[in-house]
Amino acid sequence: MGKKKISQLTAASTLTGEEALPCVQSGSTKKATAKNIAKSGYKELTGTLTAGSTSLVFQDASITAASWIDGASSVYGVNPTAAVAAAGSLTLTFEAQQTNIDVKVRIS
Repeated sequence: MGKKKISQLTAASTLTGEEALPCVQSGSTKKATAKNIAKSGYKELTGTLTAGSTSLVFQDASITAASWIDGASSVYGVNPTAAVAAAGSLTLTFEAQQTNIDVKVRIS
Protein backbone atom coordinates (compact mmCIF):
# COMPACT_ATOMS: atom_id res chain seq x y z
CA MET A 1 0.00 0.00 0.00
CA GLY A 2 1.48 3.34 -1.06
CA LYS A 3 1.61 6.49 0.98
CA LYS A 4 -1.36 8.82 0.69
CA LYS A 5 -1.64 12.54 1.12
CA ILE A 6 -3.88 13.67 3.96
CA SER A 7 -6.28 15.07 1.38
CA GLN A 8 -6.66 11.53 -0.04
CA LEU A 9 -7.68 9.91 3.26
CA THR A 10 -11.27 9.03 4.13
CA ALA A 11 -12.85 11.57 6.49
CA ALA A 12 -13.24 10.46 10.12
CA SER A 13 -16.68 10.51 11.71
CA THR A 14 -17.90 10.73 15.32
CA LEU A 15 -14.60 11.53 16.99
CA THR A 16 -14.13 10.50 20.64
CA GLY A 17 -10.82 12.19 21.40
CA GLU A 18 -9.03 8.83 21.76
CA GLU A 19 -7.87 8.80 18.13
CA ALA A 20 -4.07 8.52 17.71
CA LEU A 21 -2.40 11.45 15.98
CA PRO A 22 1.27 11.87 15.04
CA CYS A 23 3.26 14.62 16.73
CA VAL A 24 6.91 15.60 17.02
CA GLN A 25 8.33 15.85 20.54
CA SER A 26 12.01 16.63 21.15
CA GLY A 27 12.81 15.77 17.54
CA SER A 28 11.14 12.33 17.59
CA THR A 29 7.85 11.40 15.97
CA LYS A 30 5.44 10.05 18.58
CA LYS A 31 1.69 9.51 18.93
CA ALA A 32 -0.79 11.38 21.09
CA THR A 33 -4.57 11.36 21.43
CA ALA A 34 -6.66 14.30 20.31
CA LYS A 35 -7.91 14.57 23.91
CA ASN A 36 -4.36 14.87 25.29
CA ILE A 37 -3.45 17.53 22.74
CA ALA A 38 -6.56 19.54 23.62
CA LYS A 39 -5.79 19.31 27.36
CA SER A 40 -2.20 20.47 26.91
CA GLY A 41 -3.36 24.09 26.64
CA TYR A 42 -4.93 24.26 30.10
CA LYS A 43 -4.88 22.87 33.61
CA GLU A 44 -8.04 21.64 35.31
CA LEU A 45 -8.51 22.12 39.06
CA THR A 46 -11.38 20.99 41.27
CA GLY A 47 -12.53 22.05 44.72
CA THR A 48 -15.55 22.08 47.01
CA LEU A 49 -17.35 25.17 48.28
CA THR A 50 -18.52 23.96 51.67
CA ALA A 51 -22.03 24.76 52.89
CA GLY A 52 -22.16 28.23 54.44
CA SER A 53 -18.81 29.33 52.96
CA THR A 54 -18.55 32.27 50.57
CA SER A 55 -15.10 31.72 49.07
CA LEU A 56 -13.09 28.96 47.49
CA VAL A 57 -9.33 29.25 46.93
CA PHE A 58 -7.40 27.29 44.31
CA GLN A 59 -3.62 27.20 44.57
CA ASP A 60 -1.40 26.14 41.68
CA ALA A 61 1.82 27.44 40.17
CA SER A 62 0.13 27.74 36.74
CA ILE A 63 -2.18 30.54 37.98
CA THR A 64 -1.11 34.11 37.19
CA ALA A 65 -2.84 37.48 37.31
CA ALA A 66 -3.19 37.20 33.51
CA SER A 67 -4.62 33.65 33.49
CA TRP A 68 -7.69 32.87 31.41
CA ILE A 69 -10.22 31.18 33.71
CA ASP A 70 -13.32 29.14 32.86
CA GLY A 71 -15.38 27.22 35.35
CA ALA A 72 -18.49 25.29 36.26
CA SER A 73 -20.27 24.17 39.40
CA SER A 74 -22.17 20.99 40.20
CA VAL A 75 -25.36 23.01 40.78
CA TYR A 76 -26.92 24.84 37.84
CA GLY A 77 -27.02 28.60 38.36
CA VAL A 78 -24.42 28.71 41.15
CA ASN A 79 -21.68 30.98 39.81
CA PRO A 80 -19.01 33.08 41.46
CA THR A 81 -19.81 36.74 42.09
CA ALA A 82 -16.10 37.62 41.90
CA ALA A 83 -12.81 36.04 40.84
CA VAL A 84 -9.34 37.29 41.80
CA ALA A 85 -6.26 35.66 40.27
CA ALA A 86 -2.73 36.33 41.49
CA ALA A 87 0.57 34.50 41.24
CA GLY A 88 -0.21 30.94 42.35
CA SER A 89 -3.76 31.48 43.57
CA LEU A 90 -7.33 32.00 42.43
CA THR A 91 -10.05 33.09 44.86
CA LEU A 92 -13.69 32.68 43.82
CA THR A 93 -16.41 34.41 45.85
CA PHE A 94 -19.95 33.00 45.99
CA GLU A 95 -23.17 33.67 47.82
CA ALA A 96 -23.42 31.30 50.80
CA GLN A 97 -24.97 27.95 49.84
CA GLN A 98 -26.95 25.50 51.97
CA THR A 99 -25.11 22.43 50.61
CA ASN A 100 -21.59 21.64 49.43
CA ILE A 101 -20.99 22.62 45.79
CA ASP A 102 -18.28 21.05 43.62
CA VAL A 103 -16.43 23.56 41.45
CA LYS A 104 -14.14 22.90 38.49
CA VAL A 105 -11.95 25.56 36.85
CA ARG A 106 -9.72 25.50 33.79
CA ILE A 107 -6.66 27.71 33.86
CA SER A 108 -4.79 28.68 30.73
